[in-house]
Amino acid sequence: MKQFFLVVLMLAMHVMASSQISTIDCRLASSYINQNMKEWGGFVDELTVEIDKNHSLALQFERAVVRHMYLAYLLFNDKNSKQIDIQLEGLKKDIEALEKTEQYKKQVLALKSPYLAYSALNNPVTALYRLPMSFSAAKTAISENPKSEYSWAEYGNLQYCYALFIGGNFSDAVSSFKKAIAIIEGKGENKACNWYYINSLLFLAKCYEDGKNYADANRVYDRLLQLRPDYEAVKRWKHK
Repeated sequence: MKQFFLVVLMLAMHVMASSQISTIDCRLASSYINQNMKEWGGFVDELTVEIDKNHSLALQFERAVVRHMYLAYLLFNDKNSKQIDIQLEGLKKDIEALEKTEQYKKQVLALKSPYLAYSALNNPVTALYRLPMSFSAAKTAISENPKSEYSWAEYGNLQYCYALFIGGNFSDAVSSFKKAIAIIEGKGENKACNWYYINSLLFLAKCYEDGKNYADANRVYDRLLQLRPDYEAVKRWKHK
């Protein structure tokens, strides 16, 4: 009987965590499409409160991914923010904790790559060895967890940045984002509230756009507008 109640309690906590993730994901998606990324530090804090209450691994993974996106915003828009060091340390601790769990040890591998890349951006002296480590981590994530959207999307992010800032074509990034998008679409979840899906679609469009493939970029922009008609920025980005 005691074991039965323990199972019921664990199931209830899982359902509660899933509901919390669904709710916060919709708010994150709205914040993302309205380009209010400076709010995401508040989302990290909110998730931390919930994690402290129920010790949910799902919420901790969610927090790690949110930290990842918040760090990207800070490093490119507010590089003197004291939050960068705080969020980098928090992301490192989330990764280390999730690596020790059976449920998330492979999934969290994908976040090692952006962590190393952000650490290099935050401390350029370390870039010489951290950036190659970032690529290596991304490849390991794909090798260990090829059915994860995070593995492919994070590898796509690296390939996109490499082509954009160093040179080359965007074909590898396009291929990676397409795989991430297909995996998410195969899950049949509420994609309008999936900010990570929206972000992957956006960067697929940017790959096409920066590769001067404007027709395909517009097709992806149209997909975004079909998914989120309230995504006003996309209407400005579309090519005439």
